[in-house]
Amino acid sequence: MAEGFKKRSIGMKALIKAIAAGICISVGGVIYLTLDNRIAGSFLFCIGLFTIYTFGFNLYTGKVCYIVYEKPSYLLNVLIVYIGNLAGTVGSGLIFRHTKLAKLTEHAAEIVNLKLTDTLFSTFVMAFMCGVMMCIAVIGFQTIKDSVGKHLALTLPIMVFILSGFEHSIADMFYFTMGGAWGEKAVLYILIISLGNMAGGSMIPLLKKCLKEEFPVLH
Repeated sequence: MAEGFKKRSIGMKALIKAIAAGICISVGGVIYLTLDNRIAGSFLFCIGLFTIYTFGFNLYTGKVCYIVYEKPSYLLNVLIVYIGNLAGTVGSGLIFRHTKLAKLTEHAAEIVNLKLTDTLFSTFVMAFMCGVMMCIAVIGFQTIKDSVGKHLALTLPIMVFILSGFEHSIADMFYFTMGGAWGEKAVLYILIISLGNMAGGSMIPLLKKCLKEEFPVLH
């Protein structure tokens, strides 16, 4: 009984941290939607990731980087984080739509319409590449000791994936909510993007494992 309570407590803690991460990504999304300059927007979007990894919140696209080094039961933790991120982003989007940030819904709708007109293959590839960039950012931030290098590792890959049009499932959950675009098609695209993020985020760790080279497993 005590063991079951402990597991539920850990699961709830992971969920709360995941909801917090979803809110952080939403804040980054607001900044990106607000600015006309995409370079400035992609740079300031990083505040979301910076907050998440500074305070130890849980982000799906970071957790998937460790799947190949964990037991199958780890997938349940990933699912909990995914659900929490979904709640955080959708909840933030719904709230923001009823504030003066509602002025951003038109821009969000334009972005979302472009995403939903892409092919599923292209969407998966874009999501895969985002997963790779996220892996570089997360592992770099957690392992590089030098302060400058640490923050460059977190910032540059994020700017690259945004400016390249790569797809980040959690950020897209927020954009879809702000743009009022949820429906069967949107759900399908989010699932494809989520799978692409998982595959891309696992690529470098899997390669290192196949080569029998050391890979940092801090998380």
